[in-house]
Amino acid sequence: MRHTYYPALDGLRTIAVGIVLCAHGGVTWFRSGGVGVDIFFVLSGFLITTILRTECQRTSGINFRNFYARRFLRLAPALFLTCAVVAVAKPAMGEPFPGTDIALALSYTANWAQALYGHYMTWLNHCWSLAIEEQFYLIWPLVILGLERAVRAPGAKAGLLLAGAVGIAVYRAWHVGIWTDERINFGLDTRMDSLMTGAALSYVVATVQDRPRASELAGPLSKVLGWFLAPLALATLFLIPNIVTWYSPWMGWIGYVLVAGLAATVLADLVLGRHSRLAPVLATRPMVFVGKISYGLYLLHLPVYFAVEKIIPDAPLVVRLGWKIGVSLALATASFYWVERRFLRLKSRFEG
Repeated sequence: MRHTYYPALDGLRTIAVGIVLCAHGGVTWFRSGGVGVDIFFVLSGFLITTILRTECQRTSGINFRNFYARRFLRLAPALFLTCAVVAVAKPAMGEPFPGTDIALALSYTANWAQALYGHYMTWLNHCWSLAIEEQFYLIWPLVILGLERAVRAPGAKAGLLLAGAVGIAVYRAWHVGIWTDERINFGLDTRMDSLMTGAALSYVVATVQDRPRASELAGPLSKVLGWFLAPLALATLFLIPNIVTWYSPWMGWIGYVLVAGLAATVLADLVLGRHSRLAPVLATRPMVFVGKISYGLYLLHLPVYFAVEKIIPDAPLVVRLGWKIGVSLALATASFYWVERRFLRLKSRFEG
């Protein structure tokens, strides 16, 4: 089944991955790339929930085999490629073979290795976020299936999911200062509120789109959203990485909640906004292109960054950053067109 495609969402992916690339590349404005990761979390929660609720409403159930097959075809090929690159490149540059790190990345358990044991994975350290998303995907179809069967009104479903997100945020804030920073920042149980915020937004969108009365009420609000709230939210998302570091207790207390809310505001504008000022910009061809390759770009950039630091460690920052981003873009483009897209074509076998 085909779902509505919003080009501007690819543009939002470009912003998310751009924040990560700049932060890891040493751009001083971006003290942390975590904001970019949380944007990805909100997007993922929104899109996956939209897919699942649509299927459940259409067929009165969810085909778990098809869902997990589609997730595998989307996520696994680029991850296998990245691990293969690291397996070859890291020993070639005089470092030990990263067998444990590769096993953690491929088993989607990297987040718990970091959360519980403080295990730093260097070239594959960013795989913690993939692990959180994959663990979320394992349980989320069951959650949506139960929600669809137990609750009728989309607004009530959105409220329940948002209440769950708030509960996780309170649970995380309660443990700040008690648990280690790693446990707070890398656990599924402490970070899935961003994914649930996106999920709640999916049901808000369903309410507005499916009910004429709600759509009428949303009309005037869309002007405020498009002209003021969404641009302000996006500007704040760029500001936060300059103000706080990722391991700041403030992030655990309220920062992640703020970032998720801001990202959801931008996302709502892109999907619902009839007067969006951001959508035309984010839907431009360069923004959409980078958004389409953003998954491979996210995966491949960190190995490239470490390799560049090994090869030209004394070059000026701007030179090193240029090589890092340029090579990452080239490899991500090759990954998308020569590897990922071949497997994406197979997803049609698991539709319906």
